[in-house]
Amino acid sequence: MKTLLLISKYLPVVMGTVAAVEQTVHAPGSTKAQVALNTIQTVSAIAGQTIPEPQVQLISSMINGVVDTFNKTGVFTKGAPAAQ
Repeated sequence: MKTLLLISKYLPVVMGTVAAVEQTVHAPGSTKAQVALNTIQTVSAIAGQTIPEPQVQLISSMINGVVDTFNKTGVFTKGAPAAQ
């Protein structure tokens, strides 16, 4: 149940962050995923909340899942800018 609550908490943040990184960072996918994760962790730290390591791992998996979903549904296309 805790995992579902964490997913519902972070999914909108992950989706927005992944979309923003895709539009602004011109680097390989693994670099973009790391930028997205670093961004989420930094914003949380600025807000005074440290994300525990198990949650970081969950967020990392969510980032990969969101990217895969966006790729499969055509939101992201290789070699073209992200849809706006």
